[in-house]
Amino acid sequence: MSDTTNIDDLLDASIDDLADLPEFSVFHPGVHKVIVTFEKKKINEHPSIEMKMKLVETLELANPVEDQPQAAGTESSMLFTLDNEFGQGKLKEVMKPLAAMTGVSKISEVMAAMAGAEITVVTKKRMNKDKSATYLEITKVIC
Repeated sequence: MSDTTNIDDLLDASIDDLADLPEFSVFHPGVHKVIVTFEKKKINEHPSIEMKMKLVETLELANPVEDQPQAAGTESSMLFTLDNEFGQGKLKEVMKPLAAMTGVSKISEVMAAMAGAEITVVTKKRMNKDKSATYLEITKVIC
């Protein structure tokens, strides 16, 4: 809800007039055109960057027999924890092509320059250690 939303108007609307909850899921492995934004966060006291993505379209699925393209507007994200070399290394892999595209090298400037930009990402899924959760992993950024 934006700051300009009038709560009284919303309360006088019917339930069907309210916006639907956007779908959030892990993108299927493949190649996807997305709109990207970045956000600084602290997750369990770990300094982190969240790369948020909104699906524009799926260009190619790694396994089209098992997976169907997800709906445009589906949201997903990848989290980079910055207090370890793995999180920093993955962030570096993602930022390098974005920095080349924007012509800046400072991470905060790349994040700002890319806010709302459309890029193509190659994704896969990874499981946590106990196999209880699935996460999105970006293996390549194509600008």
